[in-house]
Amino acid sequence: MSTLPERYREVSVTDVDVPLEAGPLRDLLTSRPVYRRTRYVVVRRGGQAALVEVVKTTTTPLFCPVEDAVLLAGPEETTYLHRPDLDTGVASELVKAAQDAPGVRCVVVEGRYGHVSFVLDPAPVRLRVLDVAPPWPAKLLDQVERVLDTAEDLPGILPLPQVVSLEELLPDQPAGHYLLPCRGGDMDVPGAQVSYLDEVPPKADWTLLGCARSRAIHDFFYDGPVPQIDTCPRALAKDVELGPGEVLLTKCCLLEEHIETEGRTVVVPWGASFAHLREALNTAVELADP
Repeated sequence: MSTLPERYREVSVTDVDVPLEAGPLRDLLTSRPVYRRTRYVVVRRGGQAALVEVVKTTTTPLFCPVEDAVLLAGPEETTYLHRPDLDTGVASELVKAAQDAPGVRCVVVEGRYGHVSFVLDPAPVRLRVLDVAPPWPAKLLDQVERVLDTAEDLPGILPLPQVVSLEELLPDQPAGHYLLPCRGGDMDVPGAQVSYLDEVPPKADWTLLGCARSRAIHDFFYDGPVPQIDTCPRALAKDVELGPGEVLLTKCCLLEEHIETEGRTVVVPWGASFAHLREALNTAVELADP
């Protein structure tokens, strides 16, 4: 499980002249008081860094004596990153930064406003986000990333894009005419005519590139069968194999005002609001918790 401070005010940074080893650091840090909110100290020397947890018996005075100092990660296990655009108060931002230092136990990040925080033993919630595109960027993935940018109350979530391009769903020998739900995706099929269902064009010999809702709309306006390529992300999600602890998030246009779960898959409405996505991310965290 990842260790992260609850707030970056729990983290102090100090440059030292002693070796970044347990004994010298304990002697140094127990010799002086620390701010009452300080729990962790990032110690730096000669371009290296280490992480120490300080033990206090009281947090009442403004500055408190340190009873003990425990080395959590030495310099050989610690990387110090400068990420001025990253909010270190957001756990998902920290675990995302930690991907730049694979195999390192402790990643210290100096981010926006000069605030410093860390993630120790990064173990984020791995969230596969399955969406279809166009439009680009894939809307669901973009929304998830925007929610996580400010989600201070959520544990570290690492979104793993799984975007299916609609072109990938076309057969090797494409049809001569495709009916798409709308112009919003701005999709072009080379060598084929494209019409848009929301414009209710005159019926033609086309193949519907859409989901169950698109098929229902088609059947309302037109008589007779129609060949269809199913583009529903929820349907595509059934073929995804999840790794241990992974959760999948996708969408379905048959949902309008609620989310649903199927095993370790969370489904939001096609036009999901940010409130829907917050609910879905909370659910994903619960599903990922062993």
